[in-house]
Amino acid sequence: MKTYINVFKTVMRIAPGRRLQVFQLILSYTISNIIKLLPPLATAGIISVVTRASNFNAIWFYVILFILFTILYYSVNSWSYYLETGLVRYYYSTTQHLLFNHIAKNPLILESISKGRITDTFTEDVSYMYSTVRSGVYALTSFFQLFLIFLIFSANNIFLGLLALVVDAIYIYLMNQNSKAAAVRFDGIRKSQDKNWDLLFQILNNLKQITSLSLMPSLTSKIVSNNEVFDIQNSKRYKILSTRYCKIPLITQIGKISIYVFLGYLVFNNQLTIDKLVLLVGYYEMVIRNTDSVLEELLNLSNYSIRIKRIDNILKFKSDNQIDYGDLDNDYIDGEVVFDHVTFKLKNKKILDNISFRARPNEITTIVGRPGSGKTTIINLLYRLYAVNSGKILIDNESIYRYSKKVYASNISGVFQNPFVFSASIRENLNIINPNIKEQTKALKRARIYQKITSLKNQFNTKIDLESKVLSDGDLQKLAIARALLTNAEILIFDEVTSHADPETIKDIVEILEDLKQDHTIIIVTHRPEMMKIADQVIVLKEGKIISKGKNKDVLSKSALYRTLRTATFVENSDDEKEFEKSDRSSDIIPLDSISNSMIK
Repeated sequence: MKTYINVFKTVMRIAPGRRLQVFQLILSYTISNIIKLLPPLATAGIISVVTRASNFNAIWFYVILFILFTILYYSVNSWSYYLETGLVRYYYSTTQHLLFNHIAKNPLILESISKGRITDTFTEDVSYMYSTVRSGVYALTSFFQLFLIFLIFSANNIFLGLLALVVDAIYIYLMNQNSKAAAVRFDGIRKSQDKNWDLLFQILNNLKQITSLSLMPSLTSKIVSNNEVFDIQNSKRYKILSTRYCKIPLITQIGKISIYVFLGYLVFNNQLTIDKLVLLVGYYEMVIRNTDSVLEELLNLSNYSIRIKRIDNILKFKSDNQIDYGDLDNDYIDGEVVFDHVTFKLKNKKILDNISFRARPNEITTIVGRPGSGKTTIINLLYRLYAVNSGKILIDNESIYRYSKKVYASNISGVFQNPFVFSASIRENLNIINPNIKEQTKALKRARIYQKITSLKNQFNTKIDLESKVLSDGDLQKLAIARALLTNAEILIFDEVTSHADPETIKDIVEILEDLKQDHTIIIVTHRPEMMKIADQVIVLKEGKIISKGKNKDVLSKSALYRTLRTATFVENSDDEKEFEKSDRSSDIIPLDSISNSMIK
């Protein structure tokens, strides 16, 4: 019983509003259950008139009572359905809104909770929030009705009341244990479904690669493996449910016969009248039906508890490295970014080691290094996804953790490797950031996408559909740059924005960035030599440490690793690169650079 109470409390904690309506629902269900006890009294009255050969006209009194009780019952039910309609809408929309906001505020949640589970919870589990409330209210008020019936039995014969109570108590206990066992298997079923959701997302996100590499047979075997787990859990659950519906109910049938025999004995010995016999038989049939209904709702509550726990676990998620915003509201930011002896560990593994550099306004600072060197972690720290373990990150000589959320979010914006767009019109995608048409036009022109949009048939009303490819990948990247400009951020971060771009798009983005640096601080993470060439300052990372930094030409002359990265793809080498190409070929070992990362330029 404690489990059911706790799950009900959890729902009330997640969505604390509408408690008055919940109380009204309890009241309406209670009244409804009390009214259910009245028609059998009218029925017994009719039988009393007939069996006692009294005035037949008296029967109409009980008929009228029966009709009034029925009308009253359905009137109260109408009230209940009215309340339920509002509560269903409230719990569904409120819980989805809470999940959406919490997930949006915790981008690291996918490190702990799978995408499949989050999706399943967001779309399906939330619909059971009200179902949990309804099942709890139904069970509570039905127990009250059962209590009243046992009082009626005891008032007629104490032994009869005790017998009915003992039979029902044993039945409820066994069925409750069965519900708990079934819930365990249901949890296993949900976990296997989550794995298939995750696999589906992986397939959809990488469909072209999967097809080209003929990976479907391997992925299909994984689905089959997950389904085998599902089948095992489902089979065990159905065995439990078979016991529930085919074996345990025998107890009520045995108890039912015992009670009816005892009632017959009382009638035979003139200790009970026929009308009371009919009344008590009707009430005991009601006991059986209501007990079955209550147990079904308790089984539902056991299943719902798994769903509610999933919702609650997501809402309770908080990264160990998550930090709160400060209260500094200074919005007059120049955009100077400083990493001062920053060290960062994740799961006891050192990712960044004593990192120091300065990214200045009106300059392009490019961060390079081999995969796993710590480039993305620097960007994640700037986005405040993690807190540093030691050292400081400053913007205009103020710790980034001191700024308010509004100020920080409005002064740092970025464009990522895979630009995110909504399946909506171009205008709607821009309006989400800034609805000012003049500013949109200015941003689109600077991002060199304005002419392409105006050349489309529906122009700004063109719906962006990733399947129809109205805009190319390069166009979408330029649109993402325009949206970043609409935030009016002083600091712009570009994380591998040209990794999948064609040469023409790369050329455009290079020119866009050279223009944007005139009034922004530009920080780039890239592996593209074309992007490295335009850097005013280069930061070279290796295994979480800065091994070289400074002006582009200086780093090129001192860092063999940087020269290797600059010539890593088939592009025409610059004069500077050709100067060092010969010396690099003469050595099989790349020497460590001697530039210290302890000095901030």
